[in-house]
Amino acid sequence: MGVPTLETERLLLRPWRPAADLDALAAINADPEVMRWVTPNRPLGREETAAQLERFVRHWDEHGFGLWALQPREDAAGCIGFAGLAVPAFLPEVLPAVEVGWRLAGGWWGRGLATEAARASVEHGFDALGLRTIVSIIDPGNVRSLRVAAKLGMRPGQDRLHPVSRRRLCVMQLGRGPG
Repeated sequence: MGVPTLETERLLLRPWRPAADLDALAAINADPEVMRWVTPNRPLGREETAAQLERFVRHWDEHGFGLWALQPREDAAGCIGFAGLAVPAFLPEVLPAVEVGWRLAGGWWGRGLATEAARASVEHGFDALGLRTIVSIIDPGNVRSLRVAAKLGMRPGQDRLHPVSRRRLCVMQLGRGPG
């Protein structure tokens, strides 16, 4: 089964087109402000971004869900970031878990797009995948992402330490009961 495309009021959450999306994703990941709260807490080079993009595509193949490329519906801007669901294998203490995550180019911040994309991702996880709990793992200094999690209705779980950086991470949780 292929990667579905989700539509929100302002966004397309679509499959990755690695050859077309790499430049945009590399520019996002090269922005120090975007990467400030994301391990390794520094900009990523083009090769690192290409490897990340390969992992995003492979995650869909392995799990049947993953992170989508974000594109404005009414704009030919191309890829402006990503959002979706992933297994947070980097943090074994929370497994088994599925995490909702998002990242936008800085020029698109402050418009509610991360919340819109994350909400569509969460709904897909609950409705299409039958998940009962979704987490989001956020550096406590990342006030913008904590606000997105709060808008999704997520509540704090047990904080964890990143196994590499040893930075404290907030584990936000959202559950949906059966039926």
